[in-house]
Amino acid sequence: MPMIFVNALGQRFVCEDTTYGYSSRAVFQQEAALGKPTYMIFGEANANEPGSPWTADQLAAEVAAGTLSKAATLADLADKIGLSAINLEATVTRWNQDVAKGTDEAWNRRTGLKPIEGPYYAHRNRLMNLGAIGGLRINQDGQVLDTLGWPIRGLYAAGLNAGGWLGPFYPGSGVAIAGIVQQGRRAAQTLIRKRV
Repeated sequence: MPMIFVNALGQRFVCEDTTYGYSSRAVFQQEAALGKPTYMIFGEANANEPGSPWTADQLAAEVAAGTLSKAATLADLADKIGLSAINLEATVTRWNQDVAKGTDEAWNRRTGLKPIEGPYYAHRNRLMNLGAIGGLRINQDGQVLDTLGWPIRGLYAAGLNAGGWLGPFYPGSGVAIAGIVQQGRRAAQTLIRKRV
């Protein structure tokens, strides 16, 4: 869907058509750094594009419920959501200038390159947890390790309950499923081997 994410300063901070794991992490980092929410900004015409989660009736219902902000101008929208009108206008102007040239020079976005024009909408992004990333340390057989690195008898873990194998953040695209399958398989094989 043609839209952009802006931070509390009214500025874009991520390529919006990247993986959800990466963009969610960027939302988390911006909100943690600035202590304020981030927003998805789009125009009414953008909500009719393929990939949009909204119909005209849903837009109206969410505006009435207060979960979506709507304004005729970017300055009014910025005022409603507590952003700098100057920054938000500059951000949307830059976006519109880039997409008129068929590119996104700021973040190299490749899809949804359409102008954002009024009436304007803002949807507050919601933080979400894609996985613990931490968790129990395991060995290659799926056995949970104690603080000294020794296996704890009869205790196994796999997937996102097993910490350390993904790195500092969840990369998205079903990686956790691979860990669950592979590590669970190894744990089951270990259990079978130890019982024989």
